[in-house]
Amino acid sequence: MTPSEVAERHRRRARVALDLGRYDTAEREARDALGAAPSDADALVLLTRARLGAGRYDGALEAAEAAVQASPDLGYAHYLTAFALQCLGRHGDALPCLERALTLEPSFARYHARRAFSLAEVGRKVDAAEAVERALALDPRDGVVMEMAARVLGTLGSHDRAERLARELIALEPGSATGFGRLAWLLTEQRRFPEAAEAAREAIRLDPNHYAAWANLGYAALELRLYAEAESASREALRLRPGLSSATTNLVAALRERGALDEAAELLAQGRARDPANATVERQLREVRAAIATRDEVRLVDRVVVTLLGAVATFIVALVDARVALVVGVLALIATVIAWRVGRKPEALPPPAP
Repeated sequence: MTPSEVAERHRRRARVALDLGRYDTAEREARDALGAAPSDADALVLLTRARLGAGRYDGALEAAEAAVQASPDLGYAHYLTAFALQCLGRHGDALPCLERALTLEPSFARYHARRAFSLAEVGRKVDAAEAVERALALDPRDGVVMEMAARVLGTLGSHDRAERLARELIALEPGSATGFGRLAWLLTEQRRFPEAAEAAREAIRLDPNHYAAWANLGYAALELRLYAEAESASREALRLRPGLSSATTNLVAALRERGALDEAAELLAQGRARDPANATVERQLREVRAAIATRDEVRLVDRVVVTLLGAVATFIVALVDARVALVVGVLALIATVIAWRVGRKPEALPPPAP
């Protein structure tokens, strides 16, 4: 079997794995294809898609840029480079990549839709609206275009039209989680939390690995005071996308509601270590640590009160009956030991990584 045949075999396997959402397998097969053909642009594209699916955005960008280098006239490689940059929040850097992709393939609706997304994120609202209309005119029934258009229109404040698009997508692809996931986001944006929670649950039923739906469910459940569901949904979102800021914020809020302050502080400390410049995380960490300090002060008062009450009770009983006082004294001592051990102050949190 020639190297090109080996590479094609692994590429086929990678495509199947991507269709099944098995991103680690897809990445392994794409790497094996590259082992046989190191500069194969198609294999690099598959590697990029696998990493994007798994949320490994830095690696996805590296693979996409390698695909562009291997095949500069492949519009899809430029598109995937922009996709990875958008996932990293670098929308200004994504726009030139999308412009290049559109130069190569000007009628590809998905390129226009993703360009609209970055235009909206950098504040070019008029251009974003025009790009959305162009994408929808080119391919109004493409599910990816419809989902991205709904996202952009929601960002631009056109919630009614965005919701109509999301519901049209659901009607077009009822077995796909994409439409329900986008609808859940739009409904949370409008603070329609009961409906948002239902849409997110349906997205999760269709695709248990839909991390955005888990995050939206966590937010909606929190607003509905369904704290147990908010906590479990946020944990699942973080399992699928470690470090996801919205899920971290919602999980911290749920933990504070049930008094799990130490875990909330640890989670925030980890977030600060990942992103020291994040002012929101720093503020939340200060608030949680202040709550811990207040809790521990209350615990100290409780321990002192238990100790004094035990001593006073033993003394009073001793004035009447020494033998009974001995029993009371032992019980008071046990209560005191328990109070001081249970109320012991937790260990200090480790400092953030440099």
